[in-house]
Amino acid sequence: MLKDFVLPNGVEEIDQIVNGFKNYKVVETALQMGLFDWLHQKGQAKREEIVEGCDFNGMFSRSFLQALVDLGLLEQQDDSFKNSQLAESFFVKGSTSYQGDWFKMFGKSGSQWDNLTDTLKKQKPDNTGFFAGPNDDFLSSLGQRSLRGELQGVTQAVANWDGFKDAHSVMDLGGGHGLYAIALCQANPSITATVFDKPHVIDTTKKFIKKYNLEDRISVMSGDICTDSWGQGYDIVLVSHLLYKFRKDLDSIFEKLSSSLNQGGLLVTNHWFCSPGCGAGPNGIGELDKSLQSFGHPLCHPEDFKALFGKKGFDVILCKDISSIFGASKLHMAVKNSAACDGEEQSGGCGCCC
Repeated sequence: MLKDFVLPNGVEEIDQIVNGFKNYKVVETALQMGLFDWLHQKGQAKREEIVEGCDFNGMFSRSFLQALVDLGLLEQQDDSFKNSQLAESFFVKGSTSYQGDWFKMFGKSGSQWDNLTDTLKKQKPDNTGFFAGPNDDFLSSLGQRSLRGELQGVTQAVANWDGFKDAHSVMDLGGGHGLYAIALCQANPSITATVFDKPHVIDTTKKFIKKYNLEDRISVMSGDICTDSWGQGYDIVLVSHLLYKFRKDLDSIFEKLSSSLNQGGLLVTNHWFCSPGCGAGPNGIGELDKSLQSFGHPLCHPEDFKALFGKKGFDVILCKDISSIFGASKLHMAVKNSAACDGEEQSGGCGCCC
């Protein structure tokens, strides 16, 4: 009988999952309304002013604003509200540490997380064609993600390379937002850089370059990594989170990477690798997120990937983990040796494959 029914223990955990979704939607809505930007300009405002300034139904204002207070994003004094330091740092567009685009990406209509059922059922990625791909918001979100420590870890390692002070040219291959090239140019005033990406991406790249006032030192180049040349004579070539969809073509891509570098030049790669045996990692959500971001699967067999450098005439000088939002990424830094310039292939393991 229903009057004697006893609910099993643990339903509170279900509620926590649902409340996590609700909390996300509250913050997403505040960002879409421009609430944090409005309060940043206003400084502090009464509830009625916020309702008018952000144009929403006042009947929901008390609970909506209280939810943001509970989340630590607003501070309340009587019936007045202002941004907390957390909101000022991460959800005001003018902040150098702004994370709003990254946050909104997960709930965006059509995103992989928004359509997770369809995403998981697909047997292969959509063939959207060469001229389709990431839009401005997505590239901005990737840039914001990289600033959470990964970009700093990679570029600091490059800056510590003995040859960095004498380097003059950088290729940021598939660079998208161009922040890696920007960071390296900031670290060495003698460097000029080129960011290579698809034609529909480079207009966004130019916006980032302009934001950091580096138009005179960073140029953009559009093309297809597999069929087009990205030039030669570079002192540093950097490839970050690009090679997942080219896992079957690594041998030929490494040939092109080698030919684009000067003798003694530095090849820098930064990618996720799957757990040993392609088993599950310590965090299921993190592993799923990483899989969604890497075309279904990170690279496999880091030992084979490292051996590919030697096979193509590189001496690996650094192999280390770099902290990223989805767990450790593997950074490889390798110098092009003289044998590569003579066209001799070095002994080594085979390239990665999955």
